Amino acid sequence: MKILYIYRYLLLGGVTTQLANRLGFLKSISDPHFIFLSDHGGQTTFGDYEKIHVMTEPLTIYQYIKEHDFDLIIAIDTKEITDYLIEVHCKTPIIQEVHGISYKLNYLVEEDQRHFQGYIVPSNYSKNRIIEDYSAPEERTYVIPNCLDTTLFSPKEVEPITNKKIICWVGKLNDHKNWQGFLDLAARISQKRDDCVFWIVGGETASSKATKHLFQEANKRELSIHWIDRMEYSEMPKLYAMVAKSGGCTVSTSKGESFGMSLIEAMACGCPAVAPRVGAIPEIYLGDLGRLTYELHDLVACESIVDSLLDNEKERNEQIQKGIQKVQKHYSINQVVTQYFELLQTLSTVQKVW
Repeated sequence: MKILYIYRYLLLGGVTTQLANRLGFLKSISDPHFIFLSDHGGQTTFGDYEKIHVMTEPLTIYQYIKEHDFDLIIAIDTKEITDYLIEVHCKTPIIQEVHGISYKLNYLVEEDQRHFQGYIVPSNYSKNRIIEDYSAPEERTYVIPNCLDTTLFSPKEVEPITNKKIICWVGKLNDHKNWQGFLDLAARISQKRDDCVFWIVGGETASSKATKHLFQEANKRELSIHWIDRMEYSEMPKLYAMVAKSGGCTVSTSKGESFGMSLIEAMACGCPAVAPRVGAIPEIYLGDLGRLTYELHDLVACESIVDSLLDNEKERNEQIQKGIQKVQKHYSINQVVTQYFELLQTLSTVQKVW
């Protein structure tokens, strides 16, 4: 099966890493190609795989599609291209893969669902949202969770680089990820403890204005923040291992997630991950893992969870083991992508809906 993925941004981010995670499995049983509309330095995520292209013109993309005779096109939150393909009566079946949240889903309002074989989303939260808010057809909306390479993301031995506990936040420097909330949490913790340091990882694509704002807000709170703007995907397991080795944890302050990729990455590496009960996050944190979740903006509760992980060895070890088991059981590449590919095979053989 020849599959073409189309996505706006070739960057170090959630969607790109998800595509890269699937690639190792898919290329052994199919012929996947990737087109991105803009390049932000994410090529390294795919290693030396050659079928990665950056194209800006819809006509050029359409010509590539005709030249390669694909069985399926999977468009990820990229309305401008699907609109064009519909307009020119592209004969290849199109699947909408929806990873966006909030305002990023507004494009679904204008869609004529008859033009798509189906919708693939990473969580039940996303499924319910696009059905209820954007009228996606329930019978053609499928949940396939994100997957993770559990051979790469696993507990590792690393040398400690600090004698303090690392509290780490991972994400883009945008309002949705709510980095300001992390600074507020760090300020609370630093007022009561002197055994912690605070890291922010991500934000390479942020504007100079946004990065200046970050440090202005940190200075306002009299915080010392270690900012790592870019880290290669292959180096992320080492980062999580260093956080875990220090006795620290990761903390998400996001206002909403369609899945929560950085959370399962941390868990897989034996690093406890504290997160708000928003979006699809509660679907990951079932059972005892729920003790690591808090109501969004409730920094008192969040701080209490962090303190427990830093000071209560029994709780920390239990949560580490629960996290590893959760990821290995539910989000490994072989399990998830086998299910994903079976769905693609089914959708590719269904008569085109338009």
